[in-house]
Amino acid sequence: MSLYTALCSHCLFPLHERLKGHSSVAVLKRLEESQWWSADRLADDRMVRLRGFLAEIGTRVPYYRDLFGRVGFDPQSVRTTEDLAALPLLDKPAIRANVERLKADGHGPLTRYNTGGSSGEPLIFYMGKDRKSHDVAAKWRATRWWDVDIGDRELVIWGSPIELGAQDRIRRFRDGLMRSHLLPAFEMSPANLDRFVDTIRVKRPAMLFGYPSSLSLIASHARQKNLDMSRLGIRVAFVTSERLYDEQRVVISEVLAVLWPMAMVPAMRGSSRTSALPVACISVPKT
Repeated sequence: MSLYTALCSHCLFPLHERLKGHSSVAVLKRLEESQWWSADRLADDRMVRLRGFLAEIGTRVPYYRDLFGRVGFDPQSVRTTEDLAALPLLDKPAIRANVERLKADGHGPLTRYNTGGSSGEPLIFYMGKDRKSHDVAAKWRATRWWDVDIGDRELVIWGSPIELGAQDRIRRFRDGLMRSHLLPAFEMSPANLDRFVDTIRVKRPAMLFGYPSSLSLIASHARQKNLDMSRLGIRVAFVTSERLYDEQRVVISEVLAVLWPMAMVPAMRGSSRTSALPVACISVPKT
């Protein structure tokens, strides 16, 4: 770990999270401790935390308070996940009809998000600081699995437009401090692909993060141009929000010298900083 990466991961980013009211550092510590527990201990802890979560939403969230009372559901009676079958599925129509009632009493600051609307209508939902803290901590832990940390060079291929508002300037300043660089994923013209490949070669990121379709297009473009991308020091490619097809996996792996891209759950569409719940430990950097 470089001195600058250590400064970012141990000082600057924890301070950033604390100023935002996030508990990401504490959550990261818990995740990194619990990942070494036995399967039985993890299962016990998961069930205790599930009952606690159900009890909390049954008390503080109007939608679930009414639902639990109506169906006679007791959170403390839950012994296995199969017991959750007593509850109806929470589908998109139910969310749209109960947006306000799904907010917890005394919830504090919430941020509004929406899905991309690929099913025909965007889904609006809200997130609080606890959820954001867990998302940030999950990505942070995942990067450390591949010997990468906050402050190592990161290149994000994402759909967010680079806007000029004050908040966006603050985000760009933060990302600059953390050595995270954004490329717009929805501008994949040949000219821009040339620029994206050049940016990767110049920035020499330790990690890539983005849509598998975008990363595979960049890798394929570099291959067509006979450009060597194998000696840039890229340790891991995190892909999210789309299905990773075998042919995409192959071209990303071969061109960028990442043995296996790591597939990740889209924890939050529209945010490159927190979409980081890994579902498959299949990324092993070449040595």
